[in-house]
Amino acid sequence: MNRKRLEQILDVSLTMFREKGFDDTSVMDICNACGITKPTFYKYVNSKEELLRHYYDGALETLIQAMDEHEPSNDYVALIWIGLSMTASRSIDLGPDLLSKYMILNFHEHTVTARYSAGGKQRTVEAIRKAQEAGQIRNLCDPEKLFMALKNLSLGLTLKWIMTKGSFPFFSHYGRMVEDIILPDYDAVLKQTGVDHRKKTGGDCLSFLCVSSHRG
Repeated sequence: MNRKRLEQILDVSLTMFREKGFDDTSVMDICNACGITKPTFYKYVNSKEELLRHYYDGALETLIQAMDEHEPSNDYVALIWIGLSMTASRSIDLGPDLLSKYMILNFHEHTVTARYSAGGKQRTVEAIRKAQEAGQIRNLCDPEKLFMALKNLSLGLTLKWIMTKGSFPFFSHYGRMVEDIILPDYDAVLKQTGVDHRKKTGGDCLSFLCVSSHRG
């Protein structure tokens, strides 16, 4: 498969979806814009809807890289937020209309998460476990169950964000709710890492990360 051709199709289609809308963009429109035929299009993707799945290609590698770069700091509370927010950020960046189409596609196929979520789950569960062991969070529930509670919260807030056409402040609400669930001990984080996130915003670590990781 010609990877450059696939990337062209993905880039062109996403631009057209955002400009014209998903329903008003046909496969033929994409083919004409890319200078290809329909048989060539279907050589790379099975359907127009499948293009939304390809949007998440490479997301796991980006997430793992970000967590690898941050992990040596031993700030596991921040690491948990990276694991949770990067998935959501990529979805929110699609915009409410395209994300709605993607969700409907998942519902029809009885799936509700992106293809890269399994690898992200493993790393985030491990971050939760390390945070518990280091005393950086006070919630000592099973790390995997805690992760699933946080992901289900994200899913619910994402659906609310879609239904409000993007007017709901997803990240600020999610950050505060994550904090309420994991119960960070910022004094422990400061003692172990030398970083006091509260000084950066006059608030908590997750509020700071909400601002720094996403402006939407």
